Amino acid sequence: MIAQINTGRGFGGLVNYANDIAHKNTVIIASAGVSTTSNATIVASFKAQARMRPSLKNFVGHISLSFHPDDTPRLTNEFMAEVAQEYLRRRGIVNTQFVIFRHHDQPHGHVHIVYNRVDNDGNTIKGDCNFRASAAVTKALTREYGLTFGKGKRDVRRSHLKGRDAVKYQLYDTISAVLRHCHDWQTLRTALAARDITMNFVQGDNDRICGITFTDNSRGVTLSGSKIDRSLSLVQLSRTLGTPQTQAHLSSLISDRDETRTDGAARGETKLAWTIPSRDGRRRSQRKEVGQSVGLTHGSTSSNEWQHEASTSSPVGSEEMAGSDDNESSSVGSNIAEAVAEVILQPTIAPSTGGGGGGNDRGWNDEDKEKNKKKRNGGMRR
Repeated sequence: MIAQINTGRGFGGLVNYANDIAHKNTVIIASAGVSTTSNATIVASFKAQARMRPSLKNFVGHISLSFHPDDTPRLTNEFMAEVAQEYLRRRGIVNTQFVIFRHHDQPHGHVHIVYNRVDNDGNTIKGDCNFRASAAVTKALTREYGLTFGKGKRDVRRSHLKGRDAVKYQLYDTISAVLRHCHDWQTLRTALAARDITMNFVQGDNDRICGITFTDNSRGVTLSGSKIDRSLSLVQLSRTLGTPQTQAHLSSLISDRDETRTDGAARGETKLAWTIPSRDGRRRSQRKEVGQSVGLTHGSTSSNEWQHEASTSSPVGSEEMAGSDDNESSSVGSNIAEAVAEVILQPTIAPSTGGGGGGNDRGWNDEDKEKNKKKRNGGMRR
Protein backbone atom coordinates (compact mmCIF):
# COMPACT_ATOMS: atom_id res chain seq x y z
CA MET A 1 0.00 0.00 0.00
CA ILE A 2 1.24 3.49 -0.83
CA ALA A 3 -0.08 6.92 0.04
CA GLN A 4 -0.17 10.15 -1.92
CA ILE A 5 -0.68 13.37 0.02
CA ASN A 6 -1.94 16.76 -1.18
CA THR A 7 -3.38 19.92 0.32
CA GLY A 8 -5.37 22.71 -1.29
CA ARG A 9 -7.69 25.67 -0.90
CA GLY A 10 -10.96 24.47 -2.44
CA PHE A 11 -13.21 21.50 -1.73
CA GLY A 12 -15.45 21.87 -4.79
CA GLY A 13 -13.27 20.48 -7.56
CA LEU A 14 -11.78 17.77 -5.35
CA VAL A 15 -15.16 16.47 -4.20
CA ASN A 16 -16.50 16.45 -7.77
CA TYR A 17 -13.47 14.39 -8.80
CA ALA A 18 -13.55 12.05 -5.81
CA ASN A 19 -17.29 11.42 -6.05
CA ASP A 20 -17.48 11.00 -9.83
CA ILE A 21 -19.96 8.14 -9.97
CA ALA A 22 -20.40 8.18 -13.75
CA HIS A 23 -16.75 7.76 -14.71
CA LYS A 24 -15.20 6.12 -11.64
CA ASN A 25 -18.10 4.12 -10.22
CA THR A 26 -17.42 5.83 -6.90
CA VAL A 27 -18.75 4.47 -3.61
CA ILE A 28 -18.61 6.36 -0.30
CA ILE A 29 -17.39 3.75 2.18
CA ALA A 30 -16.98 5.91 5.32
CA SER A 31 -17.54 9.49 6.51
CA ALA A 32 -17.74 11.63 9.62
CA GLY A 33 -19.28 15.06 10.29
CA VAL A 34 -20.34 15.58 6.68
CA SER A 35 -23.71 15.48 4.94
CA THR A 36 -23.21 13.06 2.02
CA THR A 37 -26.56 13.68 0.36
CA SER A 38 -24.87 15.27 -2.66
CA ASN A 39 -21.55 16.80 -3.70
CA ALA A 40 -22.97 20.20 -2.85
CA THR A 41 -23.85 19.22 0.71
CA ILE A 42 -20.43 17.60 1.18
CA VAL A 43 -18.68 20.79 0.07
CA ALA A 44 -20.97 22.98 2.21
CA SER A 45 -20.20 20.88 5.28
CA PHE A 46 -16.46 21.18 4.76
CA LYS A 47 -16.58 24.92 4.08
CA ALA A 48 -18.62 25.69 7.18
CA GLN A 49 -16.01 24.12 9.46
CA ALA A 50 -13.04 25.57 7.55
CA ARG A 51 -14.34 29.09 8.35
CA MET A 52 -13.43 28.46 11.98
CA ARG A 53 -9.79 29.00 11.01
CA PRO A 54 -9.81 31.73 8.32
CA SER A 55 -6.05 32.28 8.59
CA LEU A 56 -5.32 28.76 7.30
CA LYS A 57 -4.87 28.92 3.53
CA ASN A 58 -4.54 25.20 2.67
CA PHE A 59 -7.46 23.84 4.66
CA VAL A 60 -8.23 20.99 2.25
CA GLY A 61 -6.64 17.61 2.94
CA HIS A 62 -6.48 14.86 0.30
CA ILE A 63 -4.84 11.46 0.67
CA SER A 64 -5.12 8.59 -1.80
CA LEU A 65 -4.30 5.07 -0.61
CA SER A 66 -3.47 2.52 -3.31
CA PHE A 67 -3.35 -1.24 -2.78
CA HIS A 68 -1.41 -3.83 -4.76
CA PRO A 69 -3.43 -5.63 -7.48
CA ASP A 70 -2.65 -8.97 -5.80
CA ASP A 71 -4.75 -7.85 -2.82
CA THR A 72 -7.90 -7.26 -4.89
CA PRO A 73 -9.79 -10.39 -3.66
CA ARG A 74 -9.56 -9.09 -0.08
CA LEU A 75 -10.56 -5.51 -0.82
CA THR A 76 -14.14 -5.30 0.40
CA ASN A 77 -15.55 -1.86 1.16
CA GLU A 78 -15.50 -2.64 4.87
CA PHE A 79 -11.87 -3.77 4.81
CA MET A 80 -10.65 -0.73 2.87
CA ALA A 81 -12.59 1.62 5.15
CA GLU A 82 -11.00 0.00 8.22
CA VAL A 83 -7.47 0.30 6.82
CA ALA A 84 -8.03 3.90 5.69
CA GLN A 85 -9.40 5.01 9.07
CA GLU A 86 -6.54 3.29 10.89
CA TYR A 87 -4.13 5.19 8.63
CA LEU A 88 -5.84 8.46 9.59
CA ARG A 89 -5.69 7.61 13.29
CA ARG A 90 -1.97 6.79 13.22
CA ARG A 91 -1.24 9.96 11.29
CA GLY A 92 -3.02 12.07 13.90
CA ILE A 93 -5.80 13.10 11.50
CA VAL A 94 -8.56 12.77 14.09
CA ASN A 95 -11.44 14.80 15.49
CA THR A 96 -12.21 16.22 12.07
CA GLN A 97 -14.52 15.81 9.09
CA PHE A 98 -13.67 13.27 6.41
CA VAL A 99 -15.16 11.27 3.56
CA ILE A 100 -13.55 8.13 2.09
CA PHE A 101 -14.38 7.50 -1.57
CA ARG A 102 -13.59 4.20 -3.28
CA HIS A 103 -12.85 4.25 -7.03
CA HIS A 104 -13.19 1.33 -9.46
CA ASP A 105 -11.50 2.85 -12.52
CA GLN A 106 -8.10 1.17 -12.10
CA PRO A 107 -6.93 -2.46 -11.93
CA HIS A 108 -5.71 -1.86 -8.38
CA GLY A 109 -7.98 -0.93 -5.49
CA HIS A 110 -7.64 2.59 -4.18
CA VAL A 111 -9.50 5.14 -2.09
CA HIS A 112 -9.48 8.93 -1.89
CA ILE A 113 -9.72 10.47 1.57
CA VAL A 114 -10.95 14.06 1.65
CA TYR A 115 -10.66 15.64 5.07
CA ASN A 116 -10.79 19.03 6.75
CA ARG A 117 -7.44 20.31 8.03
CA VAL A 118 -9.46 22.45 10.45
CA ASP A 119 -10.63 20.05 13.15
CA ASN A 120 -13.92 20.06 15.00
CA ASP A 121 -12.54 22.47 17.63
CA GLY A 122 -11.20 24.95 15.09
CA ASN A 123 -7.58 23.85 15.46
CA THR A 124 -5.21 23.20 12.55
CA ILE A 125 -4.20 19.59 11.99
CA LYS A 126 -0.41 19.52 11.83
CA GLY A 127 2.08 16.93 10.62
CA ASP A 128 -0.36 15.38 8.15
CA CYS A 129 1.89 16.24 5.19
CA ASN A 130 4.98 14.49 6.57
CA PHE A 131 5.90 12.02 3.84
CA ARG A 132 8.34 10.03 5.96
CA ALA A 133 5.77 9.54 8.70
CA SER A 134 3.26 8.47 6.07
CA ALA A 135 5.72 5.95 4.62
CA ALA A 136 6.29 4.43 8.05
CA VAL A 137 2.56 4.07 8.67
CA THR A 138 1.74 2.55 5.27
CA LYS A 139 4.60 0.08 5.62
CA ALA A 140 3.44 -0.93 9.10
CA LEU A 141 -0.18 -1.34 7.98
CA THR A 142 0.90 -3.37 4.96
CA ARG A 143 2.63 -5.84 7.29
CA GLU A 144 -0.03 -5.93 9.99
CA TYR A 145 -2.91 -6.51 7.58
CA GLY A 146 -0.94 -9.06 5.53
CA LEU A 147 -1.06 -6.94 2.38
CA THR A 148 1.32 -7.16 -0.58
CA PHE A 149 4.43 -5.00 -0.76
CA GLY A 150 5.16 -3.32 -4.08
CA LYS A 151 7.83 -4.72 -6.36
CA GLY A 152 9.72 -1.45 -6.65
CA LYS A 153 9.72 1.06 -9.49
CA ARG A 154 8.32 -1.44 -11.97
CA ASP A 155 4.85 -0.97 -10.45
CA VAL A 156 4.86 2.82 -10.72
CA ARG A 157 2.83 4.28 -13.60
CA ARG A 158 5.17 6.57 -15.48
CA SER A 159 2.38 8.43 -17.24
CA HIS A 160 1.21 9.88 -13.92
CA LEU A 161 4.60 11.35 -12.99
CA LYS A 162 5.56 14.99 -13.42
CA GLY A 163 8.54 17.24 -12.85
CA ARG A 164 11.46 15.87 -10.87
CA ASP A 165 9.77 12.51 -10.26
CA ALA A 166 9.38 12.00 -14.01
CA VAL A 167 13.09 12.70 -14.54
CA LYS A 168 14.04 10.33 -11.73
CA TYR A 169 12.11 7.43 -13.21
CA GLN A 170 13.36 8.18 -16.72
CA LEU A 171 16.92 8.07 -15.42
CA TYR A 172 16.18 4.83 -13.59
CA ASP A 173 14.73 3.16 -16.68
CA THR A 174 17.58 4.28 -18.96
CA ILE A 175 20.41 3.44 -16.58
CA SER A 176 18.91 0.06 -15.70
CA ALA A 177 18.55 -0.83 -19.38
CA VAL A 178 22.12 0.23 -20.17
CA LEU A 179 23.56 -1.67 -17.19
CA ARG A 180 22.49 -4.99 -18.67
CA HIS A 181 25.15 -4.58 -21.37
CA CYS A 182 27.91 -2.92 -19.32
CA HIS A 183 30.63 -4.71 -17.40
CA ASP A 184 32.84 -1.80 -16.35
CA TRP A 185 32.50 1.87 -15.45
CA GLN A 186 33.96 3.27 -18.64
CA THR A 187 31.50 1.33 -20.81
CA LEU A 188 28.62 2.56 -18.66
CA ARG A 189 29.76 6.18 -18.86
CA THR A 190 30.09 6.00 -22.64
CA ALA A 191 26.70 4.34 -23.10
CA LEU A 192 24.98 6.94 -20.92
CA ALA A 193 26.73 9.82 -22.69
CA ALA A 194 25.23 8.56 -25.96
CA ARG A 195 21.83 9.02 -24.31
CA ASP A 196 22.66 12.54 -23.09
CA ILE A 197 23.22 11.43 -19.49
CA THR A 198 26.41 12.41 -17.66
CA MET A 199 27.82 10.20 -14.91
CA ASN A 200 30.06 11.83 -12.28
CA PHE A 201 31.87 10.61 -9.20
CA VAL A 202 31.76 12.73 -6.06
CA GLN A 203 34.82 13.19 -3.87
CA GLY A 204 34.47 14.09 -0.20
CA ASP A 205 36.63 16.11 2.17
CA ASN A 206 38.66 13.02 3.06
CA ASP A 207 39.73 12.69 -0.61
CA ARG A 208 37.72 9.52 -0.99
CA ILE A 209 35.05 8.81 -3.55
CA CYS A 210 31.82 9.04 -1.58
CA GLY A 211 29.09 8.95 -4.20
CA ILE A 212 27.92 9.03 -7.77
CA THR A 213 25.58 11.37 -9.64
CA PHE A 214 23.69 11.22 -12.93
CA THR A 215 22.64 14.28 -14.92
CA ASP A 216 19.82 14.40 -17.45
CA ASN A 217 21.40 17.03 -19.68
CA SER A 218 18.24 17.65 -21.69
CA ARG A 219 16.38 18.76 -18.56
CA GLY A 220 19.29 20.01 -16.49
CA VAL A 221 18.49 17.80 -13.50
CA THR A 222 21.19 16.06 -11.44
CA LEU A 223 20.41 13.31 -8.92
CA SER A 224 22.65 11.08 -6.87
CA GLY A 225 22.45 7.40 -7.70
CA SER A 226 20.93 6.54 -4.32
CA LYS A 227 18.20 9.17 -4.81
CA ILE A 228 17.23 7.59 -8.12
CA ASP A 229 17.19 4.09 -6.65
CA ARG A 230 19.17 2.20 -4.05
CA SER A 231 20.33 -0.20 -6.75
CA LEU A 232 22.12 2.72 -8.44
CA SER A 233 24.14 3.85 -5.42
CA LEU A 234 27.93 3.74 -5.61
CA VAL A 235 27.96 0.76 -3.25
CA GLN A 236 25.52 -1.33 -5.28
CA LEU A 237 26.98 -0.41 -8.67
CA SER A 238 30.47 -1.29 -7.44
CA ARG A 239 29.27 -4.82 -6.75
CA THR A 240 28.30 -5.16 -10.39
CA LEU A 241 31.01 -3.16 -12.14
CA GLY A 242 33.89 -3.84 -9.78
CA THR A 243 35.68 -1.63 -7.28
CA PRO A 244 39.32 -0.79 -6.62
CA GLN A 245 41.21 -2.83 -4.03
CA THR A 246 41.08 0.06 -1.55
CA GLN A 247 39.52 3.48 -1.31
CA ALA A 248 43.02 4.97 -1.40
CA HIS A 249 43.57 3.38 -4.80
CA LEU A 250 40.52 5.12 -6.21
CA SER A 251 41.63 8.42 -4.71
CA SER A 252 45.04 8.02 -6.33
CA LEU A 253 43.38 7.79 -9.74
CA ILE A 254 41.91 11.24 -9.26
CA SER A 255 45.16 12.61 -7.81
CA ASP A 256 47.10 11.41 -10.86
CA ARG A 257 44.59 13.12 -13.15
CA ASP A 258 44.91 16.32 -11.14
CA GLU A 259 48.65 16.41 -11.85
CA THR A 260 47.98 16.21 -15.58
CA ARG A 261 45.11 18.65 -15.94
CA THR A 262 46.36 19.92 -19.28
CA ASP A 263 45.83 16.55 -20.91
CA GLY A 264 42.73 15.89 -18.84
CA ALA A 265 40.97 19.03 -20.04
CA ALA A 266 41.07 17.68 -23.57
CA ARG A 267 39.17 14.62 -22.37
CA GLY A 268 36.36 16.67 -20.90
CA GLU A 269 37.37 16.31 -17.24
CA THR A 270 36.16 19.11 -15.01
CA LYS A 271 36.60 20.65 -11.59
CA LEU A 272 33.69 21.95 -9.58
CA ALA A 273 34.09 24.45 -6.76
CA TRP A 274 31.70 25.00 -3.91
CA THR A 275 31.71 26.54 -0.46
CA ILE A 276 30.87 24.78 2.77
CA PRO A 277 29.79 26.56 5.96
CA SER A 278 32.15 25.79 8.84
CA ARG A 279 31.12 25.42 12.47
CA ASP A 280 31.74 29.08 13.26
CA GLY A 281 29.24 30.11 10.58
CA ARG A 282 31.84 31.32 8.11
CA ARG A 283 32.32 29.96 4.64
CA ARG A 284 35.43 28.23 3.46
CA SER A 285 36.18 27.38 -0.14
CA GLN A 286 36.61 23.78 -1.23
CA ARG A 287 37.70 22.53 -4.59
CA LYS A 288 36.83 18.97 -5.48
CA GLU A 289 37.11 17.08 -8.69
CA VAL A 290 34.31 15.31 -10.42
CA GLY A 291 35.69 12.62 -12.70
CA GLN A 292 33.62 12.10 -15.80
CA SER A 293 35.93 9.54 -17.27
CA VAL A 294 37.56 7.69 -14.39
CA GLY A 295 37.99 4.07 -15.34
CA LEU A 296 37.57 2.07 -12.15
CA THR A 297 39.54 -1.13 -11.96
CA HIS A 298 37.93 -4.42 -11.12
CA GLY A 299 38.52 -5.88 -7.72
CA SER A 300 36.85 -6.66 -4.44
CA THR A 301 36.13 -4.72 -1.30
CA SER A 302 35.37 -5.65 2.25
CA SER A 303 32.27 -4.50 4.06
CA ASN A 304 34.23 -2.09 6.25
CA GLU A 305 35.64 -0.23 3.24
CA TRP A 306 32.27 0.63 1.78
CA GLN A 307 29.30 1.68 3.84
CA HIS A 308 25.79 0.55 2.99
CA GLU A 309 22.97 2.99 2.51
CA ALA A 310 20.20 3.37 4.98
CA SER A 311 16.67 2.82 3.77
CA THR A 312 15.00 6.14 2.95
CA SER A 313 11.43 7.12 2.32
CA SER A 314 10.39 9.09 -0.72
CA PRO A 315 7.42 11.32 -1.21
CA VAL A 316 4.25 10.84 -3.16
CA GLY A 317 3.85 7.64 -5.12
CA SER A 318 7.31 6.26 -4.48
CA GLU A 319 7.92 2.55 -4.15
CA GLU A 320 9.97 3.19 -1.01
CA MET A 321 6.68 3.69 0.81
CA ALA A 322 6.04 -0.01 0.40
CA GLY A 323 9.44 -1.37 -0.38
CA SER A 324 9.99 -5.11 -0.26
CA ASP A 325 11.73 -6.84 2.65
CA ASP A 326 14.50 -7.77 0.24
CA ASN A 327 15.20 -4.11 -0.39
CA GLU A 328 15.22 -3.40 3.33
CA SER A 329 17.70 -6.16 4.15
CA SER A 330 20.10 -4.96 1.48
CA SER A 331 20.49 -1.61 3.27
CA VAL A 332 21.99 -2.29 6.69
CA GLY A 333 24.01 0.84 7.38
CA SER A 334 24.22 4.50 6.47
CA ASN A 335 26.21 5.99 3.62
CA ILE A 336 26.59 9.36 5.32
CA ALA A 337 29.23 10.60 2.91
CA GLU A 338 26.96 10.13 -0.10
CA ALA A 339 24.14 11.99 1.59
CA VAL A 340 26.50 14.86 2.42
CA ALA A 341 27.69 14.92 -1.18
CA GLU A 342 24.09 15.28 -2.37
CA VAL A 343 23.57 18.28 -0.09
CA ILE A 344 26.87 19.86 -1.15
CA LEU A 345 26.19 19.49 -4.86
CA GLN A 346 22.69 20.94 -4.84
CA PRO A 347 23.66 24.62 -4.40
CA THR A 348 26.04 24.21 -7.36
CA ILE A 349 23.51 22.49 -9.59
CA ALA A 350 20.27 24.25 -8.68
CA PRO A 351 20.76 27.41 -6.61
CA SER A 352 17.98 28.27 -4.22
CA THR A 353 15.74 31.15 -5.22
CA GLY A 354 14.43 31.90 -1.77
CA GLY A 355 13.79 30.70 1.73
CA GLY A 356 16.10 30.34 4.68
CA GLY A 357 19.09 29.22 2.62
CA GLY A 358 19.41 32.52 0.84
CA GLY A 359 19.19 34.41 4.11
CA ASN A 360 21.99 32.32 5.61
CA ASP A 361 24.27 32.95 2.67
CA ARG A 362 23.80 36.69 2.93
CA GLY A 363 24.35 36.54 6.68
CA TRP A 364 27.68 34.78 6.34
CA ASN A 365 28.91 37.19 3.68
CA ASP A 366 27.85 40.30 5.60
CA GLU A 367 29.48 39.04 8.77
CA ASP A 368 32.76 38.40 7.00
CA LYS A 369 32.73 41.84 5.34
CA GLU A 370 32.10 43.54 8.67
CA LYS A 371 34.94 41.66 10.37
CA ASN A 372 37.33 42.43 7.54
CA LYS A 373 36.34 46.11 7.69
CA LYS A 374 37.08 46.26 11.42
CA LYS A 375 40.43 44.58 10.90
CA ARG A 376 41.37 47.10 8.21
CA ASN A 377 40.29 50.06 10.33
CA GLY A 378 42.15 48.71 13.33
CA GLY A 379 45.28 48.25 11.25
CA MET A 380 45.12 51.84 10.01
CA ARG A 381 44.86 53.18 13.58
CA ARG A 382 47.96 51.31 14.52
